[in-house]
Amino acid sequence: MGWMGIAAEIGLLAFGLAIAGDWVAHRRGSPARELFRGSSGHRPGALVAAGAAAFPALLLILASGVTLAQRIAPSIPWSLSHETILALGVATGLASYATYTRTAQVFRAGHSEEDGLDPLTRVAGHRTFQDRLSHECDRAFRFGDSFALLLLDLDQFHGINNRHRHSTGDHVLREVAGRLSSAVRDIDLCARFGGDQFAVILPHTLHKGGIDAAERLRRMVASVTFSAPEGSMARVTATVGVAYYPTDGDTPARLVSEAKLAVAFAKSLGGNQIQLVQGLPEPTAKMGNVFHLSASSRAAVVRSLAAAVDVRDRYTHSHSRFVSDLAAATARRVGLPEVEVERVQVGALLHDVGKIGVPDTVLSKQSALSTEDWASIHAHPTLGKTILEQAPELREVVPLVLHHQERFDGSGYPGRLKGEAIPLGARIIAATDAYHAIRSDRPYRSGRSHSEAVLELQRYAGTQFDPSVVKAFISLVETDPSARRIIASLDEDEGAQPYTGRSSARVLANDGSA
Repeated sequence: MGWMGIAAEIGLLAFGLAIAGDWVAHRRGSPARELFRGSSGHRPGALVAAGAAAFPALLLILASGVTLAQRIAPSIPWSLSHETILALGVATGLASYATYTRTAQVFRAGHSEEDGLDPLTRVAGHRTFQDRLSHECDRAFRFGDSFALLLLDLDQFHGINNRHRHSTGDHVLREVAGRLSSAVRDIDLCARFGGDQFAVILPHTLHKGGIDAAERLRRMVASVTFSAPEGSMARVTATVGVAYYPTDGDTPARLVSEAKLAVAFAKSLGGNQIQLVQGLPEPTAKMGNVFHLSASSRAAVVRSLAAAVDVRDRYTHSHSRFVSDLAAATARRVGLPEVEVERVQVGALLHDVGKIGVPDTVLSKQSALSTEDWASIHAHPTLGKTILEQAPELREVVPLVLHHQERFDGSGYPGRLKGEAIPLGARIIAATDAYHAIRSDRPYRSGRSHSEAVLELQRYAGTQFDPSVVKAFISLVETDPSARRIIASLDEDEGAQPYTGRSSARVLANDGSA
């Protein structure tokens, strides 16, 4: 038993000496120190962890050394119990395990940085992106080529972290990165630009190719549902800025700067859309998130907003323009002055701009909408108001956009306005919007004929629609040649519009609405 005790104490002494020696080797520059270093130098976290192991190791050396000496020379008056020495040995072992776990993490992170990958998402890191962007600029300059830069920013991503913890946010970033990298070509580069942003470089890409790629990636992000703690689900959307070499910038810094401006402008309009640098308006001034536009830029912004809505759903196509043209003609028929007709035309073109904030999965859903889905739909007029208020020059059409889902009997949304309290322009938009919705094909039903749509409007005149507007609309489409040409276009080009009002049971029977 005595020799076994001596052997155990010798083993513990050797263990403590090994841990302490390892620490000293790292501090003095041993080759093993490379575990604690990377291309950027010292890894303080690993060194601190190793120090935490060295401290109990020193105590173990002292205790086992003194006790071993006392066994050899009993005249030494002081020694420790076996239990104390064993406890010190266990503490040293645990600290050593923690040390090398931390060292492995640091080493893996350093390795990721050295091989150009982002440690979290395992796609290219920021440095790799900058190097590749510089290379593509040089290559395109030498050969007279063009390429596209996409800057993708996840919308309201901080809400994911706030509601579901950062671990869920990290999972979303990894998932998005994996899907983005798998959706681009082998010659393209997908990189984490920083935080909740990703960048994609598309070599040999002209104008249409960049737009198609940006919209494909935006749709892909919006279509994914992520699992969150406690069985809940999380969704995220993305805003994409598109810049082209050399049109939008002939240096890496200029391209990135222009792409950032495109993202910022698109986010000020609600996000979840793509924005070309070439399509940016020329602001006369900017205060905070509010853009003051020059007169020449207003029409471009209106067209850009309408296109951003129509591209969201393959069933919408030219819905906004159709409703705009028909609403303007109806406004003339009821006798509005031309300045008001123009206001109705712009308001109708932008009436669904708030759908930018409605998830793609809801817009294209083929089954009955859930309560949560309807809440998202019902929020779109209010979001449209918020978006249009970012450009003061468009504020005159805000009441039309905000109230185009009100019902004449007061049961609509969002304000439950009744009768003539609803702006006349909004009442006109409601009728023309409903007509096109009834005529359009949807996943769950075929579009109705012109006569059937007219009967629906007449049936709900006085409850959902203003009777005087319905009368003027029917008179228009039956007698005006230009209006009849607009109507005839529906028979030539199958478009559609997801109806967002609470219309008749016949039209919405498959929507699951009351």
